[in-house]
Amino acid sequence: MPAGYLKADGTTYRNRGAFSYGWTAANGTGKDRNSALSPDQRYDTLVRMQKPANPNAVFELAAPNGTYRVHLVSGDPSQVNSVFRVNVEGTLVVSGTPTSATRWIEGTAVVTVSDGRLTISNGTGAVNNKVNYLDIDRPG
Repeated sequence: MPAGYLKADGTTYRNRGAFSYGWTAANGTGKDRNSALSPDQRYDTLVRMQKPANPNAVFELAAPNGTYRVHLVSGDPSQVNSVFRVNVEGTLVVSGTPTSATRWIEGTAVVTVSDGRLTISNGTGAVNNKVNYLDIDRPG
């Protein structure tokens, strides 16, 4: 995995040493599909954002206020039973429906953090929403 890789599981927000991140409410566990269809491990692991116990899961990562470029990927090598709609800081970054030919949907947006936490949430119309991974950097 790349330097700075954070493994997000279903645990709540807390300090994890170098970083603070997690879900605003317990969100179960992630999945590791071990599928030959996955281009690499980033695509093979996922966390569901709409489990019955937490249908509006929200993930947060501590980040200094400012502007960030966020690239986010949603998908599942084993199932295509979703409509992906994922917001980052209220901006729709991922929007699409997977197929057997296109299992992952991704998007990139520039967003502004103003409360010290980069927030990832379900977008309107999401069904069985999932997140595989995200890349975050400061433009410029």
